Amino acid sequence: MTLFSDVAFMPESSRPFTSLTRWQPIALSGVHLENPLAGLMRSRDSLTARLARLVDAPITVRLYAQGPGRGRHDELSALGLTTGQRVWRREVTLEAGGEVLVAARSVMALRGCPPWMARLGTRALGHQLFARAARAPKKSMVRRSAIEMTRDAPGFLDLPVAWGRRSLFTLGPDRPPLLVQEYFVHERFTRCQRP
Repeated sequence: MTLFSDVAFMPESSRPFTSLTRWQPIALSGVHLENPLAGLMRSRDSLTARLARLVDAPITVRLYAQGPGRGRHDELSALGLTTGQRVWRREVTLEAGGEVLVAARSVMALRGCPPWMARLGTRALGHQLFARAARAPKKSMVRRSAIEMTRDAPGFLDLPVAWGRRSLFTLGPDRPPLLVQEYFVHERFTRCQRP
């Protein structure tokens, strides 16, 4: 089993943000994903909770960056923002027993970003999004778009990527959308078949 406990962080100035990450709907990818990745890629609930069940261990969040930063062209396009516009971004890894399972990057327009996002720290974003919806499902305004996938690297950590997925979350009528990108990096997620 490969350990990724000493993950190299790429400084923002050296990141390849000018290139586009290629995203496509899962159904159009031409790739059959084997378990356990298939369920994780298509799941619409908390990835952190699913990972904890899968590995039968607590999931910890390691924070690499949180706050204003630059967005990639594909991120800005997904959010409906103009080139060069600065965003609020958060970069983390989800780990179990010191092993990195998932690298995640969340991006949102700075204007309208809810205050609780800045206070997340090492708490899982998914827990916050889905806990709010669970407390008052009829009042929840959290909506999730269709899920897209990629084989491209996250661009903020030097990690081997099995697969990545992304989707847009709508948090309410007065909030900009939140783009959540999750990259499955552990070797248990590398199995796939082309039909």
